[in-house]
Amino acid sequence: MNATTRECAAVFAGFVKAKGFRVYLAKAGTYGFVTDDTESRVLSFSFTDGGSLGGNYGPPSTSSGTGWKMDAHPSDLRTADDIRRALYERAPSWCGGGWKHYTTVKQHLAMYGESSGYVPL
Repeated sequence: MNATTRECAAVFAGFVKAKGFRVYLAKAGTYGFVTDDTESRVLSFSFTDGGSLGGNYGPPSTSSGTGWKMDAHPSDLRTADDIRRALYERAPSWCGGGWKHYTTVKQHLAMYGESSGYVPL
């Protein structure tokens, strides 16, 4: 990935952290996730594809996977309320039964922490 992709991710992560959220950035510097003080939900972000957001649920399911790509773009999150709404967005109905248990930070780090090399900001 180029420096611009990493820069976009770093700027977004810094912006979200400044709004009072907890942010973890992957070692690659191009993606990460957001949570709040409860650590009960995970909002993934990536700049490897021009910028995307994703909701996370689990446990993993062969029929419904582990999450969904949101319609919103990181640039759509302008306020703390926008971030909170995205963090707590409900999974779409096509996700099947997986959405009944949204992924916590502890679960996300156990599943992806080592491979992604997440670092809290």
